[in-house]
Amino acid sequence: MLVVLGFLVAATGAHGYGNNFSCPYGKQGACLDYNDKVCSSFAKCVNQNAVCFDAYTCDHRGFICKSKFDNLAADYERVADNYDDLARNCRSLSDEYDALIEEHERLQRNYRNLSDCVAYANTLQEAQGCD
Repeated sequence: MLVVLGFLVAATGAHGYGNNFSCPYGKQGACLDYNDKVCSSFAKCVNQNAVCFDAYTCDHRGFICKSKFDNLAADYERVADNYDDLARNCRSLSDEYDALIEEHERLQRNYRNLSDCVAYANTLQEAQGCD
């Protein structure tokens, strides 16, 4: 009988203790169901796919959904690759421009030399000998 009475007290006490809790002043307890979320008045509610970073890592809210982060990372990679392609193209065009400038200057020197040669030639044979 003593064992049964002890068991009854223990079961009743444990059951009563499990449902009895207290909250700080100004707070209210709640029973949550599966997929329920608890959000304080100072926080944003996010689903289970959210990844949290340190505060101010991404923006003033301190979090970003992983799918959005992955999309932003992919967009960043695309923009970075585009920039690298444009930079290579710019260097290539700059090199081509420099080569064209050198060729232009060479042709101008040749023209001046040929022009001077013809101008100072005294005979047709001297003018034909200019190269």
